[in-house]
Amino acid sequence: MKAGHLVSFLPALLWLSASGQTAAPLAEQLRRLELDPDQCYRVRDLELHREDIRIFLNDGVLIFSQPLHDRRVVAIFRAIDAGDDGELIVRPPDRGERASLARATGSANLNEHFKTAVFLFGDGGGEELLASIRKASPKPVPEEGLLLASRHAETVRNFAQSFQVRLLRDVLSGDRRNGLFYAAISGVSRGNFDVLHDPTLPEQVIIGEVPAGSPGRFNVWASFPSRSRRQEAQRWPEEVFVEDYRIEASVDQELRLATRVEAVLKPQRPLQGAVLFELAPEMEVKAARLDGQPVEIFRRESLRANLIGGLVNEPFLLVLPRPLEPGGAHRVEFELSGNVIRRAGNGVYYVGARTNWYPSRGFHFTRFDMTFRVPKDLRVAATGDLEEETVEGETRIARFRTSAPVRLAGFNIGNFESAVAEAKGLRVRVYANRTVEPSLLPQPRQIVMPPSAAPRLPGRGPTQVITLTPSPPNPQARMKELAAETAAAMEWMTAQFGPPALPAVTVSPIPGNFGQGFPGLVYLSTISYLPERDRPAAVQTSRLNVFYSEILLAHEAAHQWWGNLVTSASYRDEWLQEALANYTALMLVERKRGARALESILEEYRLELLRETGEPKQPVEAAGPITWGARLRASDGVDPWRVITYCKGSWILHMLRRRLGDGPFLAMVGELRRQHEYGTINTEEFRALAARFTAKDDPDRTLEGFFDTWVYGTGIPVIETSVRTRGKPPALDVTVTVKQGGVPEDFVVELPVAVTPVKGARPVVKWLRTSDEAAVQFRLQAPPVRVEVAPGAGVLAVRK
Repeated sequence: MKAGHLVSFLPALLWLSASGQTAAPLAEQLRRLELDPDQCYRVRDLELHREDIRIFLNDGVLIFSQPLHDRRVVAIFRAIDAGDDGELIVRPPDRGERASLARATGSANLNEHFKTAVFLFGDGGGEELLASIRKASPKPVPEEGLLLASRHAETVRNFAQSFQVRLLRDVLSGDRRNGLFYAAISGVSRGNFDVLHDPTLPEQVIIGEVPAGSPGRFNVWASFPSRSRRQEAQRWPEEVFVEDYRIEASVDQELRLATRVEAVLKPQRPLQGAVLFELAPEMEVKAARLDGQPVEIFRRESLRANLIGGLVNEPFLLVLPRPLEPGGAHRVEFELSGNVIRRAGNGVYYVGARTNWYPSRGFHFTRFDMTFRVPKDLRVAATGDLEEETVEGETRIARFRTSAPVRLAGFNIGNFESAVAEAKGLRVRVYANRTVEPSLLPQPRQIVMPPSAAPRLPGRGPTQVITLTPSPPNPQARMKELAAETAAAMEWMTAQFGPPALPAVTVSPIPGNFGQGFPGLVYLSTISYLPERDRPAAVQTSRLNVFYSEILLAHEAAHQWWGNLVTSASYRDEWLQEALANYTALMLVERKRGARALESILEEYRLELLRETGEPKQPVEAAGPITWGARLRASDGVDPWRVITYCKGSWILHMLRRRLGDGPFLAMVGELRRQHEYGTINTEEFRALAARFTAKDDPDRTLEGFFDTWVYGTGIPVIETSVRTRGKPPALDVTVTVKQGGVPEDFVVELPVAVTPVKGARPVVKWLRTSDEAAVQFRLQAPPVRVEVAPGAGVLAVRK
């Protein structure tokens, strides 16, 4: 059996026993773990249930691993005879996950027979199975065990190492209630796939596979809360908070970063064993202390779980010398160093590890006090207010402090110049490099000089070629303009949504074609710094110029609210913060250029969603509902996650705005900020909030139908509108008919139909519920001036 099965969802906490046992020797035992031939049995009609997961070992051989701290953590089932068989049954509880499973396997329920399976037990399942087997007083089959132990030795070690952090947590804590169960199944019809039950995760049941030939990916077939968690309907509580960071960072001439990090550790429940942190792989932990005393650090040698899960950061363990009780506060200190600052060339630098250059545990709101020491010719941009900046000898010292809690802190570094703009309590500082990265330098041009028409004289050469090297673009050309634009944009956002996460925002350049919005710090593509005429030819289009000149900066600035002040509750809700940021940017484009400009951008988004890709060919939008989040990501070709999150997310908000009206929509978004600041929001909470602002005559006042269609479902309908008039003035019957196609029969949209009876009059609006063909009728005194179905780009559809 292949050892390529791996689930990437790691828990946030590792528990160790209070017996003084440390992580390193147990990890070494896991690396050397072997199967136990004396614990190999012929089994029949053996059942293994974990919430929604049901496994039946009908006939076959089951062998267990040697004990790890008195626990059998690995077992392998194998069919030996022709009639031997195992069976797995999983039924996802909701329509969305059944659709996800059907997309991956062709069936909405998983009922798979298998001949081989590897089981990992952090929940005591190995002992439970042994107890069930021994009740029947079977005879061990050690001869078969010797063969299996030899054949699967590498498989056992690979799986044990891949899950070593999780298994150590379970074995040493004795916390069987929250222990891991994992099965790597070699199915008869589905091939190799994985099944996981982990009570510490937000969604406890996960089914998926590592695609053949793509060891760096994990495709989720279905993921959902377990039966008991669905009944409890409660979020998993935090075990520990890490707060009040004080960071002292030094950058030497080789750009190596050395940091000393101090923070406060606040347990939310009794802790013993170890606490898991995340850190960029480039950073090395030199030492750690808890309440002033040195403590052990254990860092995983195997990064395979992170690689397959697509995780950028790497876990390490802070081993606790004693149990910690809730309600206390403990000082934790780290000393680290590493190479997270990169050279882009031509004197341009950037920070590669922007989210975890310091140890962290998830992202929750806290305060930061950071001091940077860098070579004096460099400057630092960072999250927080620039408290002071001095030069001592060859070193520049800059201190930043946050005036309010933020979720994370970032920094940037470069040979910067700066410009400042202010607007009603906001202070915007824009840093710009003195030069651009090599990729933005114009290419030399060669000009061929024709030979003279006169007869060639002795010594005169042939045709001459002259090389012209254009002047490099100036990244400071738009610096003051960017500062003013950012201040104006954030002033408008503040008027609509309330104050941002921090009153001071720094914009700094980053090589590439993207941006990123941190609390108080915006990373902005160098392309946005350049005048349109100086940008590379590849982005010299009207659409991309609008993107780099207007949308990108406004989008990242909007993350000061959406993502940094109000954040998503889970990966399923991340579309909200990206869609809100992007649509905020589109509203600013609308304010500057008018409604036609906004609708033009939405039309481009519609075409991106309809672009066909993959085999068989299908629209990008059909890859899955927007709530699948990162599960939509693809590593080759068009990335459905990007297109669906940004393009469809903007469409969803635009349709919602058209449905509510401009005033109620902006009032709703402002209320969202007020209710959820310094907290999270999920998709259902967003629906319930928006429903409070629907009009009395809206046929779907709860917006449940709207969300079922556009948020939890897929599909872009083709609609064809026709208008028929009967009768004579002043008694005209106007019938508006809408035919719908290109979507399943159960795809339903509530469309407003607006009829303007006379010029200058207010439109009469009625709602139409789509089907194959639906109609709505108006009684008018004269032929209408205008008939519109979902006016103002009010529906994501192909119109005929």
